[in-house]
Amino acid sequence: MLGMPPEPGGYSIAKFSRSARPYQEWALDLTQEGAERFYKTFYFEYGHASIADLAHLTIVVEDVSMVAAEELWDEPLVDGQASSTRYQDFRKRGVVIPSEIHGAGWAGRYLATCEKLIAFYAEAHARIAKRFAERYADARPPEMPQDKYERTLRARAFDVARYLLPMGVRTGLGQVLSARTLERMLVRLLSHPLQEVREVARELKAAVAERPAFNPTVERLRPVLDALRALLSAHPSDGESKAQGLLKQIERLVGVGARAAPTLLKYAEPSPYLQRVQEALEELAARYGRKLGEEPDGARGVHLHGPQAPLDELACTLLYRALPHSYAQIARFVAGLPRAERARIAALAYEGRGPHDPPVREARVGYSLIFDVCVDCGAWRDFHRHRRLVQIHKPFRPCDAYGYDVPPAVEEAGLAAEYRRHVDEAVALARELERACPWVGQYALPFAYRRRSLFKMDAEELQYIVELRTRPENHFSVREIAFQMFQRFQQRAPELARHIRAVPPEHEEFFKR
Repeated sequence: MLGMPPEPGGYSIAKFSRSARPYQEWALDLTQEGAERFYKTFYFEYGHASIADLAHLTIVVEDVSMVAAEELWDEPLVDGQASSTRYQDFRKRGVVIPSEIHGAGWAGRYLATCEKLIAFYAEAHARIAKRFAERYADARPPEMPQDKYERTLRARAFDVARYLLPMGVRTGLGQVLSARTLERMLVRLLSHPLQEVREVARELKAAVAERPAFNPTVERLRPVLDALRALLSAHPSDGESKAQGLLKQIERLVGVGARAAPTLLKYAEPSPYLQRVQEALEELAARYGRKLGEEPDGARGVHLHGPQAPLDELACTLLYRALPHSYAQIARFVAGLPRAERARIAALAYEGRGPHDPPVREARVGYSLIFDVCVDCGAWRDFHRHRRLVQIHKPFRPCDAYGYDVPPAVEEAGLAAEYRRHVDEAVALARELERACPWVGQYALPFAYRRRSLFKMDAEELQYIVELRTRPENHFSVREIAFQMFQRFQQRAPELARHIRAVPPEHEEFFKR
């Protein structure tokens, strides 16, 4: 089936499931108006939520910060692609200035700090590419054309230089997802603490539910329709009204002015439940932060946990998002709490939940493989793209314990001192911003800064991640962390791990991309 708009397309499959007639007998008669009537009855009145999974949309979001882009990506049931940092000139694209610091005396310093990072990013890329050309001169395959050779050098150098990019840089992404997934995403984004994220959600909702959708077929056909309209105007005849009627029918059939999903998404609003859970997490942080009695662990690397009793896992997971400590630190603390107190913590995941609110992601407990990963933000973005697992992310804040990574190639190129100076300046600014405007400090943090997340999965998803991410063509930091995940699993289940095709990070194929 080709050419069906999202809501009538979803309606057609839902109707097919409720009819004994062949699909093609009635599919041509389906309209947006009929779809709206159907959804109002079956989706909103009867609560048949699954039919919203049948209406699929393609969305493209441009010129948002990396901060907002990662929030858009934080949805399991999407397919998409993000703008690769390798193909962007960030000196032209620039950065997003958070609304929270407009007029607060921070914008000028923030912009200057980001511009210095981006300028040094470009300089470092050139010098690292030159260093790679020297280091790998003898490893170049003799059959490799010059243009491919130069592209590979540039790409590998970008893998290092990207550590300097601040999270405020502008980017874009495209996604294909169902209306139900988009509605859940919009509710989450509209409930977010950051103004930019809420603004993106409002704009996305308007683009999908209120304004005409971008339709390439209509755009290609528009000159033809305009020419036909001009011809009718210049040469009126007795058949003019009939011709005008045919013109309008053509416009309706190809979807001129049609909205993508005017029915299914019009009720997406901020969720008091999600906002209450966020408040509860902040209360947990205030209540238990000092009780843990130790500094947060910010060491780079991977730890494997689980399985746990569901009550303990939920309590640990909620505290994990609330506090900067590692999962191991939190699990030790929770193990010493009375069961009644663990139950009170776990109950916060459901407090204030409305009749249409799915439980927060922390409630997805029961996975036997719980990986606690602390890694540079650039590599974290690659792991964030995986969908068949549960991801629990700590807010990206300049925690004193975490620090940042310095790639070996930076040292080899003689850039370490300048690199540290630029990153230290950005981190210092991020800490000041965070104290003045909670959640905003992350805009100034470079990709080099570490962040910590839980990745809960089964053995098959681990195998997929390891076999994909340890290949030589991957980013060196991603390869290292993926291989550590394999090693931790190997210690627990060696009989299963032997079937995973993991490539050790020391196995290097520089020119394989």
